[in-house]
Amino acid sequence: MIGPTRALLFLAALAPALAAQANRPFLEIGAGTLARSDPFTVTLALRASGGVTLGGRNAASIEYTRQSAPRGYDSNNLGKYARDFLGIGWQHAFQDVLSDPEPKRMQYLVRIVGGALFRGTFPEAVDDQDLRNAPFAGFGLLLRYPISSRVIAVGSIEDILGFLPAETVRSYCSDLSGQTLCYPQGGPDYYTIDLPDKVQHNPGFMLTMQFRL
Repeated sequence: MIGPTRALLFLAALAPALAAQANRPFLEIGAGTLARSDPFTVTLALRASGGVTLGGRNAASIEYTRQSAPRGYDSNNLGKYARDFLGIGWQHAFQDVLSDPEPKRMQYLVRIVGGALFRGTFPEAVDDQDLRNAPFAGFGLLLRYPISSRVIAVGSIEDILGFLPAETVRSYCSDLSGQTLCYPQGGPDYYTIDLPDKVQHNPGFMLTMQFRL
């Protein structure tokens, strides 16, 4: 029978290892679809993040997501019209699944994220005028499947809300009476358009691989 003193010594020796296991850094990379407003439109999105687990139920991360231009944009300049999300994410599980993930067992977490949306320009912009940047907030459900103690497959169903500000833009094209009218691009004539503020949904799903360091 192990005495109290030996038990305490054993726990003291084990505590640093448990703490290290429960607070491990990780890197995550993957892809999916993140559409602008329309959940049925497939829009390529790429994501990379780095973070750390905080105990067995929480994790914090810095995330970068690049959202491709939607369909209908110039296929030769899809990268030019992409948007960038940079933010801080928080994951929470309702039981201890992060400190010592059991391989090959599905785990469920909720996710929230917030940060800045860098919107860039748009195809009809005069002099490649940039749209104003905007804050965003997102939420979603995470499904984690530990392949091993270091490699975890992660899927997420999510929606990111962009809080787009009101602004005035210069555009070679404008919708007037249900018709799109355009001036020749590069010419001296253009439209001045007042855009109202609005909340834009960006629903989608992501598939990523997480590597625990």
